[in-house]
Order: sequence, then C-alpha cells, then structure tokens
Amino acid sequence: MGAVPKPAGHVRPELPVLEQFLFQEARFLDEQRWDQWAALFTEDGTYWVPATPGQPDPLNHVSLIYENRLLREVRIRRYSHPNAFSLQPAPRSVHLVSNVMLDDFDQETGEVTVNSRFVMFEYRRDVQMVYGGAYTHILVPADDSFRIKQKKVDLVNCDAALENIQIYF
Repeated sequence: MGAVPKPAGHVRPELPVLEQFLFQEARFLDEQRWDQWAALFTEDGTYWVPATPGQPDPLNHVSLIYENRLLREVRIRRYSHPNAFSLQPAPRSVHLVSNVMLDDFDQETGEVTVNSRFVMFEYRRDVQMVYGGAYTHILVPADDSFRIKQKKVDLVNCDAALENIQIYF
C-alpha cells in the first residue's frame, strides 16, 4: 500500500500565529534588537512608509521611508555608531499592535497579507511623540514561522509636517 499523497500547497495560518509574529516584531523594535528585527525580512524585503494617504506605490512617488535590505543595514549600523549624535540619548519606543486581520492567503506559495493597527510611543530628550496608523505585512513562510516580504506603514498623519523620524514604526 502506497503512502497517502500530501495535499499540494500550504495550510492557511491561524490568526494567533500571525499575531505572535507581529508582537515579536514589535518587541524586537522596542528592545532595540535591530539584528533580530532585520533578520525577519527576506533578502528582497522592503520597509515602506508612504507620504500621502492612498499612495499607490513607493517607486513612482515620494515616500517618507522606503528601504531595502542595504538601506536598513545602513540605518541599523547608525543606531549603534558612537558618532550618531542625533541619536544620543537613544530614543525609546513602545509599539502596541492590535486589530490583526488576515486579508489574503495564497495557498500555492503560502504568502499572507496581514493588516493591523498600531500606536507607537517614542520618547527622546524629554519629548514623547505618539504615532498611529495601519500596518500591512506581506509575509512568506520560512521554516516554522514567516519572513517579511514587505512592511507598509500607513501613518494617520503621513501628510502632516513631521519631526525627524529617528526610529522604525
């Protein structure tokens, strides 16, 4: 008797698994575990903060931030560089992630699109900033977890005058 064939494709991930991934990512950011946070991205993974509501893409329009792997590495090295005076003292943050929803799932590739809401508090030099908005993560399966193919951060006030963005949302 032959082996039972395994169904083709991936299994739709449960929402608590996706939530734990997003919560872990937020923890890496809050604890400034930059290398672990960067390792969550695929080799071609991008981090994108649009400059206007409904911005269709990061390549044909100006963005607040659009980083590939190389640009994330440069920024992360700057965080720990002793001559990065604008980051002294280092900013601290708290990310609150909620309303996590699975928007799309590709059974063939296992790719998922996850939407969530966030509030981030940043504290630096006696000033506390509050940011809020929506995250859209495109995640691909990797071992027993996921990696980030794209993280899009839609700030509620993306088209307002903003202070220097010192830390990741």
